[in-house]
Amino acid sequence: MCLILFAINPDAETRLVVAANRDEFYGRPAKDADFWADEPGILAGRDEEMGGTWLGVTRTGRFAAVTNFREDPPSPLPPRSRGELPTDFLRGDMNPDTYTSGIAAQRDEYRGFNLLMFDGENFGYYCNRTNDARQLPDGSYGLSNQVLDCDWPKVVDGREKIARLVQNQDDALVNSLFAMLADDGDGREFSNSFIKSEQYGTRAATVVIIRSNGDIYFEERLFETGGKPTTSRHYSINENVSCNACS
Repeated sequence: MCLILFAINPDAETRLVVAANRDEFYGRPAKDADFWADEPGILAGRDEEMGGTWLGVTRTGRFAAVTNFREDPPSPLPPRSRGELPTDFLRGDMNPDTYTSGIAAQRDEYRGFNLLMFDGENFGYYCNRTNDARQLPDGSYGLSNQVLDCDWPKVVDGREKIARLVQNQDDALVNSLFAMLADDGDGREFSNSFIKSEQYGTRAATVVIIRSNGDIYFEERLFETGGKPTTSRHYSINENVSCNACS
């Protein structure tokens, strides 16, 4: 049950703030977030089974992320991987509307998904199960494995939390966003942002901040069985200045 909480244009200096958890089986092989050797403009984690990503940015300020849609697997399974959806958006230069038009025509070739896209100016959302395609106005949003801004507690509460946090963007913002992602919930179904078990759970928590001047901050914190933290890595990117990575 993945979770993406985000704020679009929360202030004049900030285009986008994202806080996201990737939940997956611990045994599924994946590469930590880094610039890809075959696509050096893309910064993202990478699924080693299918080759795509679940969330990433580019040096030029594009962002994309995908969540699976909670449903029983269709039979037969559709042929295409959902990880290619954010990957292909990051690779290209289409705006969200144009890109959505193409994938909407092929929506039955994928299992259920929600896709978020940002090209530096416009933010788009598409769900192939509802065929809902739209541009998102400024504001705060929550997405998990249902429709955008569904009524799951971690989505409703998370949307309210990120709206408050981005109002005061001080030096503690990044850690506050990660603390929000670590919420164990209150016992209600779908209230826990962070999932931990022996076989499946939150494997990566990611914070992305894209500024109006082109600066990008990207940090990924990784976890293993039982929610035990392992490594973290952050990047500061400015397309006109430099890129620095710190382990």
